[in-house]
Amino acid sequence: MYSTIFPKKYLLTAIAVFTSVLVVLPGYAEKPEHVKQLLDTNKCRKCDLSQAKLSRKNLVRADLNDANLSRADLSSADLSNADLREADLSSAKLSRANLSRAELRNANLSSADLSGASLNSADLRNANLISTDLSQADLSGVNLSGVNLSNAKLSGVRLDNVNLAGVNLNGVDLSQVNLRNINLTNVSLNGVNLSGANLNGFNLQSVELKNANLSSANLQNADLSNAKLNNTNFENANLSNANLRGAELIEVNLNGASLQNADLRGANLDVDKLPNDNFKADGSDFSRWGTNRYNRFDYRGAIALYNKAIEFNPKDVEAYASRGIAKSQLKDYQSAIADYNKALEIDPNYAKAYNNRGLTRIEQQDYPAALADFDKAISINPNYAESYNGRATIRRIQKDYAAVIADASEAIRINSKFAGAYYNRGLARYALKDYQNAIKDYDKAIDNSNKWAEAYFNRGLARTATGEYKDATKDYDKAINIDADYLDAYYQRSLSRFARKRYEDAIKDCDRVIQRNPNFAEAYENKGNALLSLKKKVEAKQAFEQAVRIYSQTQDKTSLQRVQQIIAGI
Repeated sequence: MYSTIFPKKYLLTAIAVFTSVLVVLPGYAEKPEHVKQLLDTNKCRKCDLSQAKLSRKNLVRADLNDANLSRADLSSADLSNADLREADLSSAKLSRANLSRAELRNANLSSADLSGASLNSADLRNANLISTDLSQADLSGVNLSGVNLSNAKLSGVRLDNVNLAGVNLNGVDLSQVNLRNINLTNVSLNGVNLSGANLNGFNLQSVELKNANLSSANLQNADLSNAKLNNTNFENANLSNANLRGAELIEVNLNGASLQNADLRGANLDVDKLPNDNFKADGSDFSRWGTNRYNRFDYRGAIALYNKAIEFNPKDVEAYASRGIAKSQLKDYQSAIADYNKALEIDPNYAKAYNNRGLTRIEQQDYPAALADFDKAISINPNYAESYNGRATIRRIQKDYAAVIADASEAIRINSKFAGAYYNRGLARYALKDYQNAIKDYDKAIDNSNKWAEAYFNRGLARTATGEYKDATKDYDKAINIDADYLDAYYQRSLSRFARKRYEDAIKDCDRVIQRNPNFAEAYENKGNALLSLKKKVEAKQAFEQAVRIYSQTQDKTSLQRVQQIIAGI
């Protein structure tokens, strides 16, 4: 074994030679013999024609089955009647190309530029058109069965007589598209832009149009029955005479929309304000829409819709009972009680009215009457979980924790996902110092609710009680993320941070409390403790003196003496 060592000057010369050779190598990616074969024979199956320059070429009836044409330039080429099945045309340039009657089954056209191309009567079954630019293209009579058009650009495209059944159009821009004679039944159009589209009389039954933009669209006489339209923008759209029976219309934008003579029976919507049009709806529809507004904490909006329900049917006991609880949320207790009484006048055995009246009487602190209402509701319906939990709430206020656990457990037996019952039982178990089981109940309350700040807060208290300060801090974080002005959560987090010797963070939390409530004595006290731990005695004394001032004003003698002793020791 031996090696040859070249002098440095020869090595540099060799590098220079090789560099010059690399520079003059041709930049073709396709195989030149394949390009020649195609141009000579009009046939090149499974050929490598990637990045080939074939702009304006006459390739009528060319056989390019399973060919690689990725990034090829075929702009303005004539590929009419060509066989492009299984071909890879990803990122190819096909703008203004003629692909009329071409065979493109299973072809990959993802990210290709087909703007202005003619695809009239082409077979695109199962083709991949993800992110393809088809703006201004002619797709009249095209077979798009099984095609994926998600995120494709279709602005201004012609789709005459196209069947889009089963086509994925999620995120597609269909604004200014000619949609004549198109079958859109059961098509997924989630996220589609149909702004200004003319869909007069279209059959869109059961279509999915979630998060779509239909602003200023003409949907007059359209059939949107049972359609999924959640989060869709209908601003200034014309929905006159449209069939919206059974449609999902949660969080839609109907500002400026026309619903004149539209049929909304059975539809599910939660808009804060309906257009002042004459549309078809039953009393039960207004009652359901009112409950949707109630669940969004829009109690006044809910009451307005319950009013409409009662106008339709003055004996609608559910509307009275629901309106009563909405009024109770606005602290209009007397009017709420009147609504419950009216419901019971119509139907003396309507358990919901007793249950809701019991909830309002809790707010009025009329606990005996509330308890009687819950008992009555349970006697009518022994499986009324809400009334068991209402009774548990009263027992908790009365500090009868064993009774709380019994009633809350019965509510949970009836409804295993009843967050309020888990929460009540968790509070009772915490009061009995059964912290681990309280944490388990708060876990369930959180799992079965949405953004319940108090559940996170109380789980934090239970974790604090077991010395789990880090996890407690995380719970207070979540409570604060839900409610940025949750004073007790900031304060408790300051205590947990102090326990973890995170003194600077504890001080910041105390300052957040004080900023929101300058008379929160405990925050000044804990701030003083944190400052003292940092050996900042002057600042600590100032914080303690503020706590002393407030404790003196509130006549909290125990806290006052505690802080005075700390000051004396500084």
